[in-house]
Amino acid sequence: MWRTSFDTQLLRVFTFIVVLLAGVSFIALAANQYLASRHRTLIEDNLPAAALARQISDESIYIATLAPSFSKVDSSGDLRNMTASLNIEFTDLEQNLARLNDLLPAEQMTSATDALQDLRQAVGTLSSLAQARLATAGDLVSRSRLTAEQLSELNALISAQTDIARVRVTAAIADLVDAQGAAHREGLDQLADVDFFAFDRHVELGAAIDTIGFHMLQVSEIEDRTRLKVIQSIVADNLDLAERRLGYFPSPAAETRARALVALLKAELEPDGGFSVMDAYLRTQEATRQALETIPENVETLSGFSGALLERVQSETRAVQARTVQLGGTLTVGLLGVLVVALAATVLAWQFARRRIVERLRALASHIGALGQEHYDRAIPVTGDDEIGQMERSLDALRLKAAEALALRGELENTVIQRTGEIVAEMQAHDAARNEAEASSRAKSEFLAMMSHEIRTPLNGVIGMLRLLESDTPVGSGRNRLATARVSAEHLLALTNDILDYSSMQDGHAKAEGVHFDLRDLIGQLASFLKIGADTKGLAFSVDLSSSAPLALFGDVGKIRQVVINLLSNAIKYTSSGEVALLIDHALNPATGRHVITFAVTDTGIGIDPENIDRIFDAYGRTGNFRQLEIEGMGLGLTISRRLTELIGGGLSVESEPGIGSRFSLTVELPEGNIAQVEKIREVAVNDALGKHVLLVEDNKVNRMVAQGYLDRLGCTVEWAETGRDALDAATSETFDLVLLDLDLPDMSGADVAARLREMLADAPLLVALTAHRLSGTAEELAALGVDVALEKPVSPRRLAAVLRGEHPVANTPPPSANTDRTLSGLREDMEDLGPSTTREIVEEYLLRANELVVALSDAIDRADHADTGRIAHQLKGAASNFHLVRLMTLLAEIEAASKRGGDVRGIAETLETTCEAASEDLRSAARDAGLQLSVAKT
Repeated sequence: MWRTSFDTQLLRVFTFIVVLLAGVSFIALAANQYLASRHRTLIEDNLPAAALARQISDESIYIATLAPSFSKVDSSGDLRNMTASLNIEFTDLEQNLARLNDLLPAEQMTSATDALQDLRQAVGTLSSLAQARLATAGDLVSRSRLTAEQLSELNALISAQTDIARVRVTAAIADLVDAQGAAHREGLDQLADVDFFAFDRHVELGAAIDTIGFHMLQVSEIEDRTRLKVIQSIVADNLDLAERRLGYFPSPAAETRARALVALLKAELEPDGGFSVMDAYLRTQEATRQALETIPENVETLSGFSGALLERVQSETRAVQARTVQLGGTLTVGLLGVLVVALAATVLAWQFARRRIVERLRALASHIGALGQEHYDRAIPVTGDDEIGQMERSLDALRLKAAEALALRGELENTVIQRTGEIVAEMQAHDAARNEAEASSRAKSEFLAMMSHEIRTPLNGVIGMLRLLESDTPVGSGRNRLATARVSAEHLLALTNDILDYSSMQDGHAKAEGVHFDLRDLIGQLASFLKIGADTKGLAFSVDLSSSAPLALFGDVGKIRQVVINLLSNAIKYTSSGEVALLIDHALNPATGRHVITFAVTDTGIGIDPENIDRIFDAYGRTGNFRQLEIEGMGLGLTISRRLTELIGGGLSVESEPGIGSRFSLTVELPEGNIAQVEKIREVAVNDALGKHVLLVEDNKVNRMVAQGYLDRLGCTVEWAETGRDALDAATSETFDLVLLDLDLPDMSGADVAARLREMLADAPLLVALTAHRLSGTAEELAALGVDVALEKPVSPRRLAAVLRGEHPVANTPPPSANTDRTLSGLREDMEDLGPSTTREIVEEYLLRANELVVALSDAIDRADHADTGRIAHQLKGAASNFHLVRLMTLLAEIEAASKRGGDVRGIAETLETTCEAASEDLRSAARDAGLQLSVAKT
């Protein structure tokens, strides 16, 4: 039996509600506008009607006067100006007729509207024909010039070969003077049968080419298509004759070149040749005359309509008033009925959503928490056949596998304990058992990571649909409940990410990702988290930030936030009364110039025994009190926190006393950031009108629906494909601005599809990867995948909108202090390989050339010349890469990418001059530190 997924059911229900509400609003507005317009018609529109009628008549006469000029225009600029002028007149006519729609019924406007459309169509036809005529005329001129050149060369060849034939005749005659007897007769035969015959053929060839040249050079002056066909036939016959006579050329090389020229002339007889172009030109002229003949009749119709307009308005005013009153009563009753239906549908929809989503997601979160605590004995029921049911089925399979792994681990531990006291000869078997236990543990972590990844795919659909529904639902209790459902789903995703992060860190795949971030904004987020948790348990809380802390820092704010939130969560979890405090201390390291930030979380909770201090950072490790306190969780928080701290190069310490409380401290050393480069994030469904044509490659129906929902809101047209092969076929049959590409397709990988697209398309669209995997987004990772940008699922509406607007970063950039150090090491390597003198000359040449290129690049940006902008940016980027000037290279890469897309690069290039000067100063500083004496002064 066919079933409908729960997100589809929800989408249908809430779409019905939204449509009802929108319908009520629209009908109410329309009714109000209609009634108001009727009253305005009765009071105000009688006098303006006469003015509109006169204006319609004048504008239609002006169009009729200007239209014949299409047959005389001789430049594209004049044609554009004329077309623009007429379009303005048509716009005014359409606006005037639109105003008259409020005065007259639609059936009475039909003749005027049809006449206007016919008139506009005729003028559009004239514009297209004029454009085609100009293009054809230019083509004819170039073809005539080329034909003349070919005929001139061919005549020269014929003349030269005719001279050779004539010389042969003369030589044969001279030989006859001295010949006697049989030699004399043979000479006469040779002269008559060969030499004179060949000479006559040369003469015929010359005459044929002269005829061809005479007629072909007159093609552009012909005004009759019948005459054109006659000339085409004459030229074809003479070309055939000329081709047969070329065999009499004495020189094979001349014959080969002459045949090539004749072939070029015969090409003018083909369907895409000069005769066909001239025929199209004559057809264009005939079509222009025919189009001009339709204009007077339509203008007369408009003039007649405008003359009778005022009389109709006066006679129908009273009837319109009566209909307006009747319609107002009908609309009022209809609106009340629709409103009642909408309210009833809203109540039913909320009951459905509460029963089918919120309660099931809450139960699913409880099951995941139980799995984290290794409670594998409780079966997970499957409550439906939709996506949540699939997650429940997957979790139950995970439970069974984890139970088996737990049992196996217990058996292996017993085996190890039993064999510990046995003789030394059995130590080898003991080592094998230990290795098997470690392999089982790794298999468990890998299985958890795999299942977490699989769970993220349906969660993408759940969160995406809830975001769309939350954005569509009016503010009120219904929207608040949807927000509660979305937060529950995001909490479930956070739990899944914890498992995935833990597995990723065990495999060594996680990396630090530095960004500029606002320290006080981060503290505000942490304070909000602390307040919510503390208020829930009735705890006091406080947040204290050192006044000397900088505004912005550069570092992996995501990992810092995750560690501190884990510490705050634990502090709230293990504190039943008292206070939880967050203290942020700051100091400056004079040796490195970096800021040392310490996040200290203190609580008055149960504390930790000294013997358990070392265990709390182990995976799934707990103290003995957590079961008594009925605390939920998997025991991964501090383990993940320690791994994250190691990744960002920080330190994590703990001080605790049982019954008194604990103090956990995270210390990191970070360079100062740029507050202007801090990215503000607000995750809501974005509405815009970007007008992009997007190819969505996704085999999962739910993910397609979510992505298409976001793209529709951004004003994009979407084509979708389920497989890599379908994506390749679609990309070669249509032109897309952007391709959203799932990396896990059923028939081929997303990286293979990206590579094939770049091979098949000369100008490939922007390629954006969609994946449920955790990616760092570095340039190397994107290059390995063959894409320009990577987006993680669940898809962020904000990031998707930024990518469509061309605002995505090229790649993650290193911290500011890395630039000069890398430049200095590069210069020292060049000095070792090339010598100090050559290295100094290279640096000086770059400094001089960089200033010139920046001026040229700024000029190209001001002229909006995308080709020059991309070329100069690429050239300067290549020069800067020799010295590892990362910030300048990143800015130039963004300018180059934006120019290739045809976007506006002025916003990106606002800091071009300052960034280039800073890069040059970094290079000078590195050169001084390397011992190079530069002669180029600072400009």
